[in-house]
Amino acid sequence: MPDEEQATENGEPREEVPAIALPEERDVIATPEGSQEEPEEEAEVYCPQCGAGMQADQRYCTGCGWDAEKPDEAPPTERRPPYSPRQLGPPSNANRTTALLLALFVGWLGGHRFYVNRPLSGVVWLITLGFLGIGVLYDLVLIATGEFRDSEERRVLYWQ
Repeated sequence: MPDEEQATENGEPREEVPAIALPEERDVIATPEGSQEEPEEEAEVYCPQCGAGMQADQRYCTGCGWDAEKPDEAPPTERRPPYSPRQLGPPSNANRTTALLLALFVGWLGGHRFYVNRPLSGVVWLITLGFLGIGVLYDLVLIATGEFRDSEERRVLYWQ
């Protein structure tokens, strides 16, 4: 019996036919006229903020997060928070050394709070004896580190 791959039913050798590569369905676009054409390559665009490559239909840049629908806004990585925790502003006119000494010696009576023009919290310190000493310790740390604030929310900074 002859080899089935080499011979047809009547014994003649088979002709080798080159394989035809058929395009996949996603590579062919049917037009209304019925003809088929190859799809156009999607153009690559570049982010105006960082220069990273993006697809034309891509909304956010993968490099910096720039939003193509809101091009005037800065990307999220460059946005500043609505406040800065270390914005100092103008310092208080109150003396830090005086506030520290008042907190140390008459803090349980609220003397340092009266000194920086915070009479309401001074009265609370007077009635509660400086929150039984815990509030005085807290205020001593705040004054020593320069984070204690006066009635206008200005930091008590100067040691003179």
